[in-house]
Amino acid sequence: MIMKFVRYCASVSSVELFDMLKNNEAVNKNVVFNDKRGTPHIHVKGSADKLRLTCEFMGGATKDNAFLSTTTFSGKIKDTDGGCEISGVITTAPIFHLVLLLMFAAFVVMCIIRQGFNVVPLCLVVFDIFMYWDEFRKQGIIDRYIKRATRRVGVK
Repeated sequence: MIMKFVRYCASVSSVELFDMLKNNEAVNKNVVFNDKRGTPHIHVKGSADKLRLTCEFMGGATKDNAFLSTTTFSGKIKDTDGGCEISGVITTAPIFHLVLLLMFAAFVVMCIIRQGFNVVPLCLVVFDIFMYWDEFRKQGIIDRYIKRATRRVGVK
């Protein structure tokens, strides 16, 4: 999945939800993670008006390689009647998708020019999906993190 749209509501103010999102320990309390790759840690940047969340695996056997770009949530928190709403989009490594799109375009052009089909570009696509599997997994981690934060923010 290239992008995932997120929209959750909470019964508190936007400032309280933003403070809860910044507190990894409170949001991930009593949550068990598969520590094979490391424990996910969410980094929060911005303010309630313009919010950016990134996910990084910490404490694993290998370093989480987010050299060019990583999976991010970009959105905002708006106050509504009786609470607030967080909405935005989770994208997985936009640079990766640009390269994948260029490879697919080259594949289509080569099929038209050569009037034939070549299996090599499809193998590259499958290889890329396996290489970025952890990045695709981060979409669900960020989504569940936001959902837990909206659920736990009202619980004291």
